[in-house]
Amino acid sequence: MTECPMCHMKQATKNKICKCGENLDKAKRSKRVRYWISFRLPNGKQRREPVGFSVQEARDADGKRRSQKRENRIFDILPESKITFHELSSWYLNLKSVKKLSSYDRVVQALNQFNLVFGNHLVNSIKQTDLEDYQDMRKSQDRAPATIDMEIKYAQALITKAFDNDKIDGRCLKPFRKTKKLLTAGTNARNTLISIEQYLSLISNASTHYKGVLLLAFHTGMRLGEIRQLKWSYIDKDANIIRLPKEAVKEGRIKEIPINHHIKTLLKTTPIALHHEYVISYMGTPMNGKNSLKKQFQATCIKANIPYGRKLPGGITF
Repeated sequence: MTECPMCHMKQATKNKICKCGENLDKAKRSKRVRYWISFRLPNGKQRREPVGFSVQEARDADGKRRSQKRENRIFDILPESKITFHELSSWYLNLKSVKKLSSYDRVVQALNQFNLVFGNHLVNSIKQTDLEDYQDMRKSQDRAPATIDMEIKYAQALITKAFDNDKIDGRCLKPFRKTKKLLTAGTNARNTLISIEQYLSLISNASTHYKGVLLLAFHTGMRLGEIRQLKWSYIDKDANIIRLPKEAVKEGRIKEIPINHHIKTLLKTTPIALHHEYVISYMGTPMNGKNSLKKQFQATCIKANIPYGRKLPGGITF
């Protein structure tokens, strides 16, 4: 097949004039026409590949693919025989649909960790035993089972997306689906209760600009990410409702949260910034840095003499 240099339409090599009016014969002589080959994989899927700017290169490539199919050398045909996990993760993280995820930062963090081990591995070389060894290695680093499962889950989501877009074969997906989770359902349930005295101590020991974060967390149950991204336009003061759009919620659906008198008072006394519409800010700057807010919570716990962290008896996290 030939690709028109003007409209990029793929068409039969016998065509002399493209539908857009481009003279393909002239374009071929000036080496502006890219040639493609089209062939069907053993699994029935059609695949196209660009092969160069001369018909001889196209004939050579077509002959090579026919030979590989005849000799059943399927892994020489599939793109994952050459693509590394790092290259595939770079493609995945640049997808618009992935960048819009509310958990995008966590996805990046998990894949970066996974790439430390598998980044230079060819995708089709990663086996179930490799993933089980990865689990053992992360356990030896004292990582929680939920954290390890999350890292493999996000790597599997990447592989699934690549498979759905014909970038890899199903053989690459199989090890990720076969690898069992470490976390048994219900074993990481949280049972620490915060007393009224501890709540009051946290509020009284929090810095002025951080009290709003704690009040919203206690009285609405919103996640830290939802609080960081809360905008004035999401608040219906007449109906006493916070309406979070689906793009601001982890579940991907609209969430409506009632406002009590504590939050009413907070909203009345919170100044509205001139240059942005985020509710939580410090000296006019949005407080949407996840790590800094977590550190402030840890510092507040220390001041309030409350254990911080899941590993301490009675310890709490945000």
